[in-house]
Amino acid sequence: MNKASTSSDGDRPGGITPRRDPAAPSADVLEDVLGRFAEVEAGASARTLLAQVLAATLIAFTRTSSVRDPLTETAPGSAEEALAALAGIGHLRASLAAVDATWQVEAEQRIRQDDAAEGMTPESQGRGAGHEIALARRISPAASSFSQAKARRLIRDMPGTVDRLWSGMVTDQQASTVAGALDGADPETCRSIDERIREHPEMLHGKGHRRLHAEIRDLVQKLEPERSRERADRAARARHVSMTPLDDGMARVSATLRAIDAVALMHSLRTRAESLRAAGAKTSVTALEADLLVEDVQRSTRDAEQDSAGQAPRHPRPQPGLEVGIVITDTALLDREDDAGTARLEGYGTIPAHIVRDTLLGRPPGHLRHDEGDHPDLEVTAFFRRLYAAPSTGELIAMESPSRAFPAGLARMLRWRDTTCRTPWCNAMIRHSDHAIPHHRGGPTSFANGQGLCARCNLLKEHGLWVLTPLSRGESEPDTERAASPPGVWVWSSPHGATGASPTPPLIITWPDGPGEDDEPPGPSPSG
Repeated sequence: MNKASTSSDGDRPGGITPRRDPAAPSADVLEDVLGRFAEVEAGASARTLLAQVLAATLIAFTRTSSVRDPLTETAPGSAEEALAALAGIGHLRASLAAVDATWQVEAEQRIRQDDAAEGMTPESQGRGAGHEIALARRISPAASSFSQAKARRLIRDMPGTVDRLWSGMVTDQQASTVAGALDGADPETCRSIDERIREHPEMLHGKGHRRLHAEIRDLVQKLEPERSRERADRAARARHVSMTPLDDGMARVSATLRAIDAVALMHSLRTRAESLRAAGAKTSVTALEADLLVEDVQRSTRDAEQDSAGQAPRHPRPQPGLEVGIVITDTALLDREDDAGTARLEGYGTIPAHIVRDTLLGRPPGHLRHDEGDHPDLEVTAFFRRLYAAPSTGELIAMESPSRAFPAGLARMLRWRDTTCRTPWCNAMIRHSDHAIPHHRGGPTSFANGQGLCARCNLLKEHGLWVLTPLSRGESEPDTERAASPPGVWVWSSPHGATGASPTPPLIITWPDGPGEDDEPPGPSPSG
């Protein structure tokens, strides 16, 4: 029996009432809580779990990696103390995620064992485990099912990632993203990627879930090229449109499309909406995009009805051309036997190169093959722009401008390279081209000093004494290339000591052949 749970003092289970004011005095609270833990009467596994939670808490707040000073070394009442507290909580959340994944798998196994002991058939054993676990965790069964699949993958095939998660080197969101990106991958592929993460945890530094998911999928592509077409075809056949009711008479229409089609669609809507704004429209660009989408669908419906009635459309007009930005090497574009190659699709991220090749040939993934050769998929209406990257590093050729504003070509290079906002952990769409070292402090308007940021991050970066420190890729590069190339990592430091790393992504991702190689891992780790 848990003696602490029978205590009557306080308004929380166990009689422990957490203080609502973090700055309030807490003379003997820690000693009181530790004393209550010592009184707990439980089995060995339960006591081990409680000890793990206590150890995780101690490590999280004394060895915090994302601030300059851990909580125990900050001044009471300072901003540094508050940031250290938040950083420690994030570290603890990661450690508890490792414990949570372990116990999800353990709960499923124990429920399965109980079902077997009760004589259930093998196919029925553990069938209700998901719902039970969802109820215990207070989440939906669907969310629990996804969480269990990720937990099984982590615990069974990725022990190195679990260890890094426990130590706080990997965040809970990153571990979830990695496990989700490996859905459908072979166990051997999962173990190979796990070994890379164990050996080079710095490859995850500062990466939000969208960029990390894209890079893991890129690595799966290279490790399992023989299954790439099957995965792409299966995914394309699942394309669909759905609607979700929203408040106040609104609704969200979601479409799961081929990536190339989706990027072309969004580019067309954005270009036309911005043209309407330039012509004097007062409606916002995003609202105009939505109106144009509805207008196009309704016009297509009217045209189809008039065509079936033998009438000419009332307002015929040519469809706008669709432009898609694709960065691909000539090898990946022309080698039809290479299914491991990848390309970069503007506004999307990494995509298997064979999808680009097949789309250009009128055979996109998931298309239907008709003997008469009259399928609409055979019509390719997009124009592709190619921009070649250096095969060894995947980097663009550097550019520089004497002006403060980034020229259109250079700004587009930054967007293609960075994909999403370069602020550590941000996944927002790039809206501004920013000088990493501010222009007023001598920072050049160059590819090396440029970065793509969302509007919010760009404005907040100038609020306070934010410092961005470049870390070199290595002294082995020639001086001219080192001067023209962006640094391997920009280390961000906030005014009160929070730190984060933002690795510079290449246009074409290259990975070391395997852990333990002499190759430099992507994204060097920030010192300190």
